[in-house]
Amino acid sequence: MIDDSSRDVQSEASPPALPISCIGSSRPDRAGSMVAGRPVPSTEEGQTDTKPSLPAPTPSTSSAAQSVLQTVTLLSTMAAMLLLARFTVPGIVEEVRYAWHRGELRAEYETGAEGLRNVSLESLSRAYEMVTSAVGPSVVHIDVQRRTSEQERKMGRLLGGPSFPKPAPGPAISDQGSGVIVDAEGYVLTNRHVISDGEDIHVTLSDGRRVPAAVVGSDTLTDLAVLKIQAKGLLPIQWGDSQKIRVGSPVWAVGSPFGLDRTITFGILSGKHRMVRAGAQHGASPRYQDFMQSDVAVNPGNSGGPLVDARGQLVGINTAIVGDTYQGVSFSIPSNVTKQVYQRIRETGRVARGWLGVVLAEVPDEMHRGENSRVRGALVQALASPDSPASQAGLLAGDIVHAVGDTVVSDVGHLMRLIGDAPAGSELNLMVDRQGEARALVVILGERPETVDR
Repeated sequence: MIDDSSRDVQSEASPPALPISCIGSSRPDRAGSMVAGRPVPSTEEGQTDTKPSLPAPTPSTSSAAQSVLQTVTLLSTMAAMLLLARFTVPGIVEEVRYAWHRGELRAEYETGAEGLRNVSLESLSRAYEMVTSAVGPSVVHIDVQRRTSEQERKMGRLLGGPSFPKPAPGPAISDQGSGVIVDAEGYVLTNRHVISDGEDIHVTLSDGRRVPAAVVGSDTLTDLAVLKIQAKGLLPIQWGDSQKIRVGSPVWAVGSPFGLDRTITFGILSGKHRMVRAGAQHGASPRYQDFMQSDVAVNPGNSGGPLVDARGQLVGINTAIVGDTYQGVSFSIPSNVTKQVYQRIRETGRVARGWLGVVLAEVPDEMHRGENSRVRGALVQALASPDSPASQAGLLAGDIVHAVGDTVVSDVGHLMRLIGDAPAGSELNLMVDRQGEARALVVILGERPETVDR
């Protein structure tokens, strides 16, 4: 049994438990309770707590405050992310683009290195020899005999050179150049300036035969001419596509520089769509020229000879150099232009070019509206006459021609070539800009007069 007296002693010795109350709580405390050592008056027996109490936040007010805080936080985060993206994303995109480009360069580098390890100098030399074998039989040497004019003789005397004899029957001056057989029936392609004013033209074939040649026709604007010879067993060259050959591709020139026939030189295609005045002394118009540039050694006597690709196909006719001798830059007429001129001369003996009847000028910067400064179109400065094809089609001075059919016009020379390459009488659709408004016109081309310079 447990003694009740000991329970009483234990209860007296243990201090009573003190209840904890919160400041501002509306719950009454028991009488005699202590908070932080201070007596708290009891609310029992009609006593009230005189201390003011703070109202507890309602659930609706707390939720609204949290919602506003979350919205502000979200907007701030989005603004920070947009600001960060504004300065970091372009750099990342640029880095990815350059990384992609570097990857392509590395792939080309590794492929090229692997390919070079598998190519022997002997096979490379053999490839060069095969190109020479495929082209050589088609190349001819051209001898031209010309008479001198009275003006040439006077000029020679003024310059202190040898005086030319008076005109007499027979040739007075010898000249030479190169050509290439383009048809087994005896058609030979060369430069116009090689055979111009020639009274006696002979062609020496690769097998040593020397035969006379007759002029079928020539084209002054492109400096091309077609000859006809009578011979059997001719081996024509194969036509190539000058549009497909790329800058950097290997090319070979074959001809008779300084009279050294069947000379072959090697180089690469350095550029395309060059417009130079190298052929102006022969009457060629730079506006109608669309030269290909190469670093192949071309010298006087190479004119009229072929420029060929690695397949031995004709991609150009060597025409001009800068200066009197080769200086690392030479020019050739693309095969696509050459083939078109050759076909027209063979059919009709001449090149009847289309004529629009306008005076053209380059589009100035203040009138150019496109993003590509290299593609400007051509500005119509004036009309040739009220009866010209342009006038009949409704073209006006100040119009800018932007397209011919589906072809976008890049500049004046491009438009002139497009019009000139089209036959007289053909119908073309023109897209022009007239004071910011696009207009579609239909023109029927006339034939370009011989006296028109451009």
